[in-house]
Amino acid sequence: MPSIHFSGRKGRFLTSLVLLSHCLAFAAEDRGGESGNGACRYAEVQPGDVDFDDPREQLRHQPDLIIPPDARIGEVHFHRQPIFDTRDPKQDNALYRAINTINIRTWESTLQARLVFREGQRYEPQRLDESERALRELDFLVGAWVRPFRVCDDRVDVAVVTRDSWTFVPSIGVSRSGGETSTSVGLTDQNFLGSGKEVSVSHSSDADRDETSFAYRDPNLFGSHWVADIGYDERSDGRGRNFALERPFYRAGAQWSLALETRRDSREDSLFFGGDKFSTFRRDFEEHGVHYGHSLGQTSRADRRLLIGYRYRRDRFSEVPEEQAPEPFPDDRILAYPWVGLQWQENQFHETINLTQMQRVEDVRDGIDFSTRIGFSDRGLGASEDRVILENEFSDSLVATERQFADYKVTQEGHYRLDRNETENLKVTVRGRYFYGGMHRQTSWATRLEFTGARNLTPDEQLLIGGDTGLRGYPRSYQTGDRRALFSLEKRYFSNWHPFRLFRLGGVAFFDAGRAWFVDGRPNGPDEGVLKDVGLGLRLASSRVEINRMLHLDFAVPLDGDDDISRYQVLIRGRSEF
Repeated sequence: MPSIHFSGRKGRFLTSLVLLSHCLAFAAEDRGGESGNGACRYAEVQPGDVDFDDPREQLRHQPDLIIPPDARIGEVHFHRQPIFDTRDPKQDNALYRAINTINIRTWESTLQARLVFREGQRYEPQRLDESERALRELDFLVGAWVRPFRVCDDRVDVAVVTRDSWTFVPSIGVSRSGGETSTSVGLTDQNFLGSGKEVSVSHSSDADRDETSFAYRDPNLFGSHWVADIGYDERSDGRGRNFALERPFYRAGAQWSLALETRRDSREDSLFFGGDKFSTFRRDFEEHGVHYGHSLGQTSRADRRLLIGYRYRRDRFSEVPEEQAPEPFPDDRILAYPWVGLQWQENQFHETINLTQMQRVEDVRDGIDFSTRIGFSDRGLGASEDRVILENEFSDSLVATERQFADYKVTQEGHYRLDRNETENLKVTVRGRYFYGGMHRQTSWATRLEFTGARNLTPDEQLLIGGDTGLRGYPRSYQTGDRRALFSLEKRYFSNWHPFRLFRLGGVAFFDAGRAWFVDGRPNGPDEGVLKDVGLGLRLASSRVEINRMLHLDFAVPLDGDDDISRYQVLIRGRSEF
């Protein structure tokens, strides 16, 4: 740049004006630059103001910019926050700074692959909301915030703000549920080298088996919308292998989907009565499938989709030496069937906190999600018998406000055997949930009511209830039947205490009641009546490490049951929800 020099008092005045103009230019650049030739307007909340440690404030940060009609997306700015915010004096220490230095932040390309908008496209606010939800689905991100932060003429610049968590986790765990203890040791990285890919190796031991597992998951294969899953399990009683490759309907309005999957599994399964095994058998399982989905167009609220596919499934059963075999013994079966399905999915969501997580923004569907599939398994295709396969799922919310949320879900699965003119392994489940308290309170009520009815279960299938299926004061698999009902009521406490900026604490007082029974009056367990329990629990979740897991420590007292069960149950479990 050539030098400019003015002499005299007037010259010094002109020099000052030039210097002032340069200072203003640099100040504008520091503000983020401009993506157009006209004047720019800035949102009140800028990317640097987003604090994921305060989710309530995050939800209050709503767009305040006036967007001109037919505006287009200008620049997309990625702001990848480190694990610890060292601007906060409580997080500004040597240890936290070292962790930030060691951690490899999530690649911009990994985040870019989750967005459903691109630079130069027409600005649609719902695309930003959808991208924010897609980013929040990634277990290694503490939070995501996708908002317009600057408007220059007809160009809208968008900020994508995320915060990483520490994902490389060596783990040693002990879990106790339903009177049984399990242990595990492993090594997991949900965001391998910042790529978004998950790699895990683990070894676990429980009452049923010892198992060594390897798993790999890529949510955006080669930066695309394809998802890849690979798994291998070596067990004391068999092994399992799985592979899946899918291009889902990754956004509202997506035109097609395609999926391939294959699974093989060999293991010993057991049947239970009163919490004890009474028979054991070996199951060799094999399943392969492919399906394609095509959009039938969008309404103002929902996506309509047609799906077609083919599935092959084989179950072979054999006796286990020195173990009591089931009576009657299950027959081998093969299902080989083409199928067709429909899906109706409303694209309405409700943002809240302290619903099933602690102090994190959650996205819950506030609309209908319906799918149905029907297939015909034919002996001409290799099936063991002719069957009609039917699967249905319907869910909807009843109320979604800042204080209340309620929803329900109905699922059905099963077969109809044409050679016997009867259903087989038919199951229908109805579940309802209600939450009261909301995002602005530290306490809430949560209740759940669920009923399952089954008909003509094959000898390898059971409908069970116990400590591992919702009755926290009882051994696992304590009652069996072809009907099951479960009710739970919880008073939850969400603490604002954030010790060392590492952990979130919560508490719960609960009451459970439930029963499994046979409609024909067969014995269903040592105590055939309704089972009830009460208890207290502690919840512990990290805000920086393995954020998708929550430690449950529950102390439950059974109010019913036979004299052989313990007077109390201590449950230590890792769960993904409160």
